Amino acid sequence: MNTNFMLSRLGILLLLCGALQSCSVSKPIKENSTEAYQLVFEDQFNGSAYSTRSWSSFPEGVGTAPWNRYVKDDADLAEVKDGNLYMKARWNTDADLPETGAIQTKDKYSFKYGKIEVRAKFNSSGQGGWPAIWLMPQNDIYPGWPNGGEIDIMERLNTDSFVHQVVHQTNGEAKHNSTGITQAISPAEYNTYGIIKKPNRIEFYVNDKLTMVHEPTGDFEKRWPFETDYYIILNHATADKGQAGVNYWPGLVKSIVDFPYEMAIDYVKVWEFVD
Repeated sequence: MNTNFMLSRLGILLLLCGALQSCSVSKPIKENSTEAYQLVFEDQFNGSAYSTRSWSSFPEGVGTAPWNRYVKDDADLAEVKDGNLYMKARWNTDADLPETGAIQTKDKYSFKYGKIEVRAKFNSSGQGGWPAIWLMPQNDIYPGWPNGGEIDIMERLNTDSFVHQVVHQTNGEAKHNSTGITQAISPAEYNTYGIIKKPNRIEFYVNDKLTMVHEPTGDFEKRWPFETDYYIILNHATADKGQAGVNYWPGLVKSIVDFPYEMAIDYVKVWEFVD
């Protein structure tokens, strides 16, 4: 998501292919698995606003990447009601530019190994829309993006009936390496998106189905940045009409009739492994 480098839509199709801290009873992390885990972070968004103990808005006015260029610290763009968090992108007709919501757990909560699961649906969408659920390193092993790695649990473009799951990193020789997969969904229904992060292995899931495994092999073996804590980002980016001269992955906004765009998040949960 944090991409000054944008993978082209056709080139990627990705290879075609407040918060409640709690302890739960240990149980298998997935069916037929001997691994056990413990719930350590949970937010079901049952209040009237997101918990500032766990979340903060991405600062506005500092972003230059396509995803954060129009972030605005406005509660209406990260609204909590009816047991959901609504991440939104709206159009400011006076400025003729978008305004987008983005919140993160940076400096408040991060995890190294375990499972994260987010349940979400898309209430409204349109051309240029780009909602995402993703992870970034709290402390880079290799400083600078994409050296420090990026884990995109879910990205959706426009009105697509599929999502992207992507990993970004470098090979230690100034080469940006990415790999990813696409997975069909029913956009208007709740779907669960997640990863299981282990030493030297990241497993991606959609609706409990394993979609991709990322390991330090081939080009990815030379520099593996993922053995550190990562924090959570929830946002709903969107393109503009071309004013910024940026190559947006979903393409430019051609009409504002479908704004605001909205992703509803039912919960965010993180489990850590039990020794």
